[in-house]
Amino acid sequence: MGAALIGRVAEVVALDRLRAGAERGEGAVALVTGDAGAGKTALVEEAAARAAAAGMVVLIGRADPDEGAPAFWPWTRLLSPGGGPASKIPALPDGLSPELLTLSEEGETVAAARFRAVQRTVAALREAAENRPMLLVLEDLHWADEGSLALIGALAREIGRARLLLVGTSRTDLDLDGAEVLALEPWDVAAVGAYVDAQGQGKAHGTWAAEVHRLGGGNPLYTRELTRLLVREGRLGRPVGDLDLPAGLRRLVARRTAALSEACRRMLGVAAACGAEIDVVVLDRATSTAAAGAAARGAAAEGPGAGAAGAALAEAVGAGVLVDDPWVPARVRFVHELVREALYAGLDRGERIAVHAALAEALTETKGGSLAEIARHRVRAAADAGSREQAVAACVAAARESVRGLDYREAVHWFSRALENAPGDAGLRLERAEAAYREGSLDVALADCTAIVDEVGAPAALVIRGVAGPLAPALMRLCERALERERAREGDRAREGGGPEIAKVLAQYAFLLADEGDPAEARRISGEAMRLAQLSGRADALVAAVHARHQVLDPAAEADEVVALAERSCELAGPGGRPDAELWGRVWLLDARLMRGELTEFDAEAARLAGLADRLGWPVARWHLLRARAARALVGGRLADARRYAEQARELGERSQDETAYYLYLAFLCGLSEHTEDWGWANLADFARDDMPIAVAQVGLMARGIGDREAAAECTRRLRVALDRLPADPRRAFVVVMTGELAAWTGDRELVADCYERALPYAGLYLNSMSSCQGAVDRSLGIMAGALGAAGPAERHLAAAVAMEERIGAPLFAALARVAYARQVRESDPRLSRKLAAGASPLKSAAELSRDDLTPREREIAGLVAEGLSNRAIAERLFLSERTVETHVRNVLAKLGLTRRTDLRGSSQYRH
Repeated sequence: MGAALIGRVAEVVALDRLRAGAERGEGAVALVTGDAGAGKTALVEEAAARAAAAGMVVLIGRADPDEGAPAFWPWTRLLSPGGGPASKIPALPDGLSPELLTLSEEGETVAAARFRAVQRTVAALREAAENRPMLLVLEDLHWADEGSLALIGALAREIGRARLLLVGTSRTDLDLDGAEVLALEPWDVAAVGAYVDAQGQGKAHGTWAAEVHRLGGGNPLYTRELTRLLVREGRLGRPVGDLDLPAGLRRLVARRTAALSEACRRMLGVAAACGAEIDVVVLDRATSTAAAGAAARGAAAEGPGAGAAGAALAEAVGAGVLVDDPWVPARVRFVHELVREALYAGLDRGERIAVHAALAEALTETKGGSLAEIARHRVRAAADAGSREQAVAACVAAARESVRGLDYREAVHWFSRALENAPGDAGLRLERAEAAYREGSLDVALADCTAIVDEVGAPAALVIRGVAGPLAPALMRLCERALERERAREGDRAREGGGPEIAKVLAQYAFLLADEGDPAEARRISGEAMRLAQLSGRADALVAAVHARHQVLDPAAEADEVVALAERSCELAGPGGRPDAELWGRVWLLDARLMRGELTEFDAEAARLAGLADRLGWPVARWHLLRARAARALVGGRLADARRYAEQARELGERSQDETAYYLYLAFLCGLSEHTEDWGWANLADFARDDMPIAVAQVGLMARGIGDREAAAECTRRLRVALDRLPADPRRAFVVVMTGELAAWTGDRELVADCYERALPYAGLYLNSMSSCQGAVDRSLGIMAGALGAAGPAERHLAAAVAMEERIGAPLFAALARVAYARQVRESDPRLSRKLAAGASPLKSAAELSRDDLTPREREIAGLVAEGLSNRAIAERLFLSERTVETHVRNVLAKLGLTRRTDLRGSSQYRH
C-alpha cells in the first residue's frame, strides 16, 4: 500500500472484502465519497490493481463536468473497446460495447429508450461476469447524468448474485439503494505527519506535521502539493519557519508548473479547457492550432508544431500535473479537477477564446466529440461577428440533435445559447418555444411566442396547444395578434375568410373561448374554423378545427359526434399529420368509454395512449396517461393505485407549469373520497375565488364531504343562477348532476326538480371521466327522485345503478348505489334495506343502515335461529324457558319485517 493511501487501511480492507464476495457470486455496490482531493481516485486505483492481480476484469469510466457530455457518458467510456493495454486487462468481454447504450431507436422517447438501454446493459454485464468476475469503476459520479445513475441503480438491484463489484466515487453522497458507503474523512495530524515523514525519507522536522495539517486542512491533495513544494525547496529538514505560501491551490499549481517549458504550459492551458477527460489526438491538434494562432497574433513565446504536443504531454505527466490513465492510454486527465480549474482560471481572455476555438476546430476535424461538445467550445470562443455566427450554427445543430433524440430540456438549453448570440432571430425563438412547450416549460414558450407573434404570425399562436386554464387570457391575446398579422399578410384572400393558417388560429381561439365560458362565441368561431379548414383541405387545419369543435360539445348529449370527432382526429394524425391530433383523439375516446361504461375498449385505448406517450415523449401525453390509469384504478376498486397515479399526474402537471393539474387532482379526490369517506384533505378555500360553475360544484361536493350544509347551500344558490347559462360542453353533465345531488342534500326541492329534468337524458350513462369519477348517473337520479318523494322512479333508478355498476365490475360504485338504494327503502322495506346495506360493506354509511332495533338477547336468539336451531334447543343452550324463546323469536320477526323462521335463516348477517 503506497504513501497515497495513508489513513485508508479500513477502506482498502472493505474493498478487498467486497471484491472477494463478488468473486464468490455475491455482487455489491460501493460508493467512495469525500471532498475534492480526499484520495478517492488513489483508493479505487489501489482496488483496481488488486482486482487485476486477482484475475478480475477491470473496466473504468468517468463522468465529465462540462456541458455537452452525452447521456451515459461514464458508462460509454467504461464500455469503450480497447479500454486498457493488453498487459493490464484483456480485451473487452464479449457482448459488452457502447452500442448497448444507444438511445436513437426511431419512435422512442428518451425515457423508453433509456429504460431499454439500461436493461440491455445490466443483462450484458451480468452475463459477461458469469465467465469472469468483473470490477466496474465509475469515477466522479457527482457529475453523472440521470441515465448513468439510473443504470447504477438498476444494476444495484440485480447485482446480489452476480460476480460483479461496482465501485463509484463522488464528492457528494448519492441515493444508491444497497450501496456500502466508504466516506473518506480528511487526514488527521498523525496521518499528515506520516505522509510528510515518508516524503522526507524520515528526515522531516517534527514541527511540519501540524503546520502542513493547518495549511492543507488534512486534504490529501493539498497535503501532497504542500509537501512537494517543501521537498523541492529543501525545507523539510529544518524547523517550521515563515512560509510565503498561497491560501489556495491556484498559486500552488502556478509554482508547480513554473519550471515547465513554455510549450508544456501552453499545452496545459488547452488541456484545461478540454474538460475532465482529455483525448490525446484532439489535444495534439488543438494545441498546434492554438500555437499557430498565437504566432499569427505575434505572441512572444514559440509554440509547438504539429505533433509536438507529445513531448509537452510527456513533460506534464512526468511532473505529475497530468495522469496517464493506465486503463485508457488514448486519454489523459489532470491529477485532480482542482488543478484543471486553477490552470483554466489562469488563462487570460484572449487565451481562453483562442483555446476554445482551437478545440472546436479539432473536434470537428477529428470527429472526436458530440455536437453539444463542439457547441460548448464555439460558445466560449464567440468574440466577434464571425465566431458568433459559428457559435449559433453549432448550438442550433446541438439543439436539433436533442430534439431528434426527444431530449427537449437539452434542446431548450442549446437554443437559448444560440439566442444569446443571435437575440433577434425569430425563427430560433420559435424553435425554442416549441421545444419548451414539449419539455413542459410553458413560461419560456409563452414568453417566446409573445415576443415574436407580430413578426411570425400564426405559428407563434399555435405552439402551446391543448392548454387553457390560467394561461387562457394570454393565449387568447396571442391569437388576436396572430389573426391581425395573418389577415394583413393575406390581403384580398383574407376578405374571403382566409386560408389554413387563419383556420388554425380561429380553432385555437374557439378552444380558449370555450374554456373561458363564452360558449356562443366559441361555437360560432369553431364553425368558421371548420369551414375554412375544409376549404383548404389541409390536414393540420382540420385537426385544429376538430379540436375546437369538440370543445363546444356535450359528450353526454352528443356522444356519437364526440366519438366520430375523436376517431377523425386520430386518422388525421397519420403520415404527415400532427402527432398531437392522435393524443387528443385518444383522450376524447378514453373519456367517452368511461362515460359509456365500455371498460374493455377503455383498456385498449389506454394501451394505445401509452404507446403514443412513449413515442412523443411529451409531458402532457404522460400526464393524460397517468390520469387514465388513475380513473381506471378507481372504477376497478383499487383505491391505493388510483391515488398514486393521481398524485403522479399532479406532480408531472405542476412540473410542467400547468396550474390546472392541481385543481383536476382535487376534482379526482372528490370522487375518490366518496369511497374512502376521508375528507381531511378538503379545503374549501382552494376554489373560493373561482366562479366557474364546475368549480362551484366541486366546492359543494367538498362541503358535503365535510358535513358543511351552510357552505353547500351557498353553492347551490350560485349554481341555480348558472344552470340556464351552462354551455353545451364536456362539463355540463357534471354540473347539472352534482347540483341536483347537492340540492337533495340541502333540501332545495325546487332545484332538485329542475336538475332531475335536466339530467334525465343522461340516464344509462356514467358520470366518469379522467378528471373525476362519480359512477352511474342513475344513482344520482334515484337520489333526486327520492328527495322529491317519487318512490317508484327512485327505486327504479337505484336498482338500475346497482346493475350498471355490477355489469362493468365497479365494486365500490356498486356499494355506493346499494347504500343509496338502502336509504330509499329503509322505511318501506327494511329487510331489503338491510340486505342492500350488508352488501355495501365496509362503508360506514352501510354499517349504519345494517343496524336494527334488536336487543342484545334478541340478536343472540336471531343468530341461533339463523343457524337452524329449534326453540327447544335454544332454550336449553341459553337456560331459558321455551315460551320465553318463542316470545323473543316473534319480536325478532316483527322488528325485521319477516313472517317465517326460514326467512331469518337466510339472513347471513345474524349467523354466528
